[in-house]
Amino acid sequence: MNIQLSDIVIFLFVGLCVYAWWSNISIREEALIRAKKHCQSLNLQLLDGSVAGIKWKPVWHQGQIKIKRSYKFEFSSSGIARYSGEIHYLGNRQQDIWLSPHDF
Repeated sequence: MNIQLSDIVIFLFVGLCVYAWWSNISIREEALIRAKKHCQSLNLQLLDGSVAGIKWKPVWHQGQIKIKRSYKFEFSSSGIARYSGEIHYLGNRQQDIWLSPHDF
């Protein structure tokens, strides 16, 4: 069995893709949990029980390349009207949560 350099490169590339996919899934799940908690703390209802990725880009932050991710979700204050919100991550840390103006 001869292993060539191209086999190693392909194996590392596939491994990197699997790691990136797994990391993205875990951060999306954390974003969903944080969005739910934030809505509950403000007596809002998270609609559809999900967050959707809207942006994903590499950025240079404090001497490192990190991935900046943005997720969109919808919530309601009255159960009738739908409002949008966003949650932003830099790397694996939450940066902020933004909620559109809504009725109380």
